[in-house]
Parts: sequence; C-alpha cells; structure tokens
Amino acid sequence: MPRRTGLRDKKRRQTRDALSEAALRLFAERGFDAVTVAEVAAEADVSAKTAFNYFPKKEDLVLGRRQEIELDLLLTVQQRPQGEAVITAVRRHTLKVAVHLYQVPAERRRDLRKLIESSPAVHARLRQVSLTTEQALANLLREDRHATPHDPTPMVVAGALGLLARLAYGVPGWPAGGPESLEQTVEGINAAFDTFEAGFSNFALKGR
Repeated sequence: MPRRTGLRDKKRRQTRDALSEAALRLFAERGFDAVTVAEVAAEADVSAKTAFNYFPKKEDLVLGRRQEIELDLLLTVQQRPQGEAVITAVRRHTLKVAVHLYQVPAERRRDLRKLIESSPAVHARLRQVSLTTEQALANLLREDRHATPHDPTPMVVAGALGLLARLAYGVPGWPAGGPESLEQTVEGINAAFDTFEAGFSNFALKGR
C-alpha cells in the first residue's frame, strides 16, 4: 500500500507540474486572458476536468506553487523549536525560498513576474492568497500569545511578517528584472529582517 500510494502521489505531482509548465508557457506567449484552461489541459495532455481538479481557478495555474510555499511558511512557524521567535522562523523560511527560486531559470522567473504584473486577475488572486496566509499566521500568533479576539497585535505582526516573507520574490528598489545575484537578494532580505527583528525579537517566543 505505501508503494502504491507513493506512485499515486508521484503521478499527481507530475500532472500538476505539467499543467503549471504548460500554463506558464502559453500565458507567456499569448497572454493570460487569451488562453483557456482547456487549451492548457490539452497542452499538458489531460482533460479540462482534470485541470480544474488540480487548480480550481484559472489563476491558480500560475500561483499553485506559490500557494504551496505559503503553506510551508505556516508549517515552519507552527513547528518552530521551543523558545524560537517567530521572526527567526520566518527569516529562515524566506531565505530558503530565495535560494530555491534562484535555482529556477532566470527566463522563467521573468515570465512569471511579468505575468503577475500584467494580469489584474492573477495579481488580485495573489493578493487574496497573501491575505489568507496572513490571517492564518495571525491565528497562530494569537494562539501562541493567548491573545483575546480583540487584540490587533497578532494581525499587525502577521502583516509585517508577510511583507518580509515576500522579499524572497524580489527586493523593492532593485532595477527592473530584479537583483543580479542571489547574494544581493539575501543581503536585502537580511537587512530588512535585521531592522524588524530589533523590535520583534521577543515577540511570540514558542512556549510562552
């Protein structure tokens, strides 16, 4: 049974990746609005129904992996070691994501960034995903602090941490196309975290 389950999971991942690759390729060539989900499915050699099973919204064909990263951020915070400040866990995750993204070909990163910036629908969906993550993060912090429902602090801190985490995708202020190296991105991320960490270092220590 474990072997069969493993093969099934591998197949699902391959199908999901094929849909994502096909979508980005077609959207980059023709634009997000000009391509249908059925065309993406055909390019990936699956049915439109299968595509919607994996990606309920067309925009998720672009942002599916981003949603996985957001979920991993929440797990990183939830499973951080006893006594570790939440900002430390978020910094660790952000740097890990930055390293992973620089393993993706530069052309693909540029296509994805251009697609998000040029499509209002994709941009709006991304904002929705980010807000959902920040709300879930706020709930985790509220639980850690045993905060009351009326305490705005967890939501405020979650918003700041969400902004810091998004630096993995690009540091504001860099020229078009982003930093030229991973080292520059890491430098920008650490500079921002250092600034915030001075005020947040004792916030939400695990176990308190």
